[in-house]
Amino acid sequence: MRAYTVQCGYAAYYANTVTVEAKTLDAALDKAVAAANDDPSWKAIDHCGDTFVDAVAEGVDADPWHDFASALPIPNHFTEAGTPPVVTIVVKGGGVQDVSVSGGRARVCIKDYDTEGGSDADHDLCRDEDGADCALADWGVLS
Repeated sequence: MRAYTVQCGYAAYYANTVTVEAKTLDAALDKAVAAANDDPSWKAIDHCGDTFVDAVAEGVDADPWHDFASALPIPNHFTEAGTPPVVTIVVKGGGVQDVSVSGGRARVCIKDYDTEGGSDADHDLCRDEDGADCALADWGVLS
């Protein structure tokens, strides 16, 4: 059998509720984070997260960290984030027919660059970040 050195952890959740005034939500959130960080009134809340693996290395008393990452890859289901959701996109006849998500929640945006031969009335045409025309289908957050 092989020996492994494994660093495990869990998320111990603390909360600090602060009140701030701001013109926008983004400004309020920036101010709230700064105010909460400067306030000593943090309180532990009841739930601690599940135990997860931070880093692992093979060997007795081996350093599980290498260049600020785990020395060995950690399978997703042992990480803090867990197994990511799977997004399935069904395309038939040149168009998206269905989108489904299993194992979690995901926002699904599909950019279709094959818009030749179609009219603006046929597509919700937009420009991407590089200025290229595409049809955008935003399926929203699915689970």
